[in-house]
Amino acid sequence: MYSWQLFNFMRVNFKYTNSNVNLSSFSRRFSNRVKFGGYRKKVDLWLKEQSTQVAKACTRQCEFIVAQRIRRSIQIFHLYTKIWDEVALKEIIKSWRTRVIKNSKKFLIGAVGVSVYNWDHERISDEEVNSYSQEIEGIYKLKDCTVMCTNCHLRIIIDNASKQSGVEYCKCDDSVKTSAATNKDPNGWQPYIERQDMLVWRRQEPDTGLFAYKVYGSFPDVTAEDFLQVQIDIDYRKQWDTTAQELQIIDTDPQSTTSNNHSADVIYWEMIWPKLFANRDYVYQRRWVIDKDKRIVVIVSKGTDHPNAPVKPGTHRVRTYWSYMVIRPYKDFQQPGIEFSLTYFDDPGMRVPSTITAWVAVAGMSDFLTRMRQASKDYKQYKMMQNNVTSTSHTVLDQENLTEYEDSHKVSSVK
Repeated sequence: MYSWQLFNFMRVNFKYTNSNVNLSSFSRRFSNRVKFGGYRKKVDLWLKEQSTQVAKACTRQCEFIVAQRIRRSIQIFHLYTKIWDEVALKEIIKSWRTRVIKNSKKFLIGAVGVSVYNWDHERISDEEVNSYSQEIEGIYKLKDCTVMCTNCHLRIIIDNASKQSGVEYCKCDDSVKTSAATNKDPNGWQPYIERQDMLVWRRQEPDTGLFAYKVYGSFPDVTAEDFLQVQIDIDYRKQWDTTAQELQIIDTDPQSTTSNNHSADVIYWEMIWPKLFANRDYVYQRRWVIDKDKRIVVIVSKGTDHPNAPVKPGTHRVRTYWSYMVIRPYKDFQQPGIEFSLTYFDDPGMRVPSTITAWVAVAGMSDFLTRMRQASKDYKQYKMMQNNVTSTSHTVLDQENLTEYEDSHKVSSVK
């Protein structure tokens, strides 16, 4: 019974105590709410009072952040620009260095702006010119070896289409003709074509597989002096050579400017090719010498490089070219009657089929030689016309000068 009473007493006290606790916590929460509400009002009031300043501060902060990012972007841009500039500069220096190593001679000459041709190093030597002085005698041996019958000593027919009138040909039987036709020149020259007063041989060059050609001609109606002028007068050649697109002397050997018996020049020549091909141009040194004691003229030409003739766009520069010609009069340089030998080779930079090569050799070469012969016969008339034009121009100039003098004299006398 007492126990139960005690339990009830403790339960009542607990409830009372618990109720007191709840009231105290509630009062604290209420007071906290009252305090927080007061603070919130103060904060709201402060925000209203400081809203302008806060907005300005936020704006300044945003401006600072934006400015900082822009500044960083500009710095990154300049950094990458500098890096790419350095890379580009390195590439330029690398390509420049490669070009200098590859073409050091041409580059250095062009860089200093000096047009110098080393004549002492490039000049065709006297020894080479003199080595061709016996060329005509060599032609006689070549004829005997390749186009003369060993049995009857008459001419062998190279081909039926090229049989010329006025030439007595071999009439031996086929077996003898065959043995005669198989005669070989030790230097590799083989008969190729025959035209009026001309014979042509050819020889395959081992380095390129292309053919070099040797021409022998005998013209009874041409003087050696006129024939020489046709070879060296470039103004006249522009008139009779229809393949010459451009032809000019770009340099002259200083040792030969005062002589009429020899000269050495560097010549630029652009040759017209068919429309499907680029024109070919040549830069070559040409030296010619008149040897009156031996009664011959020797003309030697060789491909070369010259700073005044750089490679032109749209044309193909022929790098490998050489030729030599020997002219000998029958009697005298001023009298009609010459025999000559022309040997030449060039590499046009392409492999032409043999059928086209044969057509060019038969049609083009014979046409060129025919026009060269006619040009030699017409040279005296050309010079006479040139002299008449020159004398007429001098007369007109003299007349104009005289008229100017008379007019000025009249004016001065009036004054």
